[in-house]
Amino acid sequence: MTRIAQWLFAGVVGLVVGVSLGAWRAFPTEDMVARATCAECHDVHGALELSDAPFQSQVWILGDVPEATYLIVDDLFPYAEAESGTSIALPDLLARYGAAEWERVALESLDGGWVVLEREYVTEASLLVPYLEGVRFADSNQHESTWLKGVRWIIVEGAERSLRIGEEQTSLGRLLLAQRTTVVAEGAQAMYRSEADGQIYRGEYAHLYTGALVSQALGDGWAAERFVATNAAGRVTEFAREDLEGAVIATVNGRPALVLPREGRGRWVTDLVALEPAHR
Repeated sequence: MTRIAQWLFAGVVGLVVGVSLGAWRAFPTEDMVARATCAECHDVHGALELSDAPFQSQVWILGDVPEATYLIVDDLFPYAEAESGTSIALPDLLARYGAAEWERVALESLDGGWVVLEREYVTEASLLVPYLEGVRFADSNQHESTWLKGVRWIIVEGAERSLRIGEEQTSLGRLLLAQRTTVVAEGAQAMYRSEADGQIYRGEYAHLYTGALVSQALGDGWAAERFVATNAAGRVTEFAREDLEGAVIATVNGRPALVLPREGRGRWVTDLVALEPAHR
């Protein structure tokens, strides 16, 4: 065998051995599979423990809480101090934000994942843990299909029904769990003279509000021609049906509000407690 052939043969053998070793490392043995649980695999591949990562992800807590708000993930899990097993139970997190009595909770991820749990199935095993994109939900008592990565919204349905829509006594949490839509409001145009070239640059901006569409929430009551909205202070505002087309009941300044996308905020009803057809 020539020297060139010997080198080629050695290279082929080395490649085969390398692939074999790589395959052995990539695919666990039956013994490894038998000893690993689903939770352990999820913890290894889903959780994250880093000391210098700038985690500023936000998780919103909406619905039937004293005040809708968001938390900064790095405040919840200080990553510089995080260790393996860092977590907080979902009931404990909700209690921090005043949701002590509730019936259902929903978790939604940024990419559209959606999990709804009845209160009886949420225990101390229902955990929120650190994750690359913020927070991950995992529960050893639940099937892995309910485990959710990248949680961005937590919607609470409480026991109290403090919001009256038409003839139904409901709550913001119930409305958000039933159906949601996102509207664009408070849009405007910005102009800026660039310091780099002196030219004026324009751009449009707006805010997004996710809530329950009024026309759906009212059901048969939407057939009325005029409506009245009442806030917590007892102030009553009247609207024609065309005024409420496209309107949603959403969170503004932490409280339920009637949001009219085509109107300025001065026409909105914040701290909403009732919306019903006008009786004349």
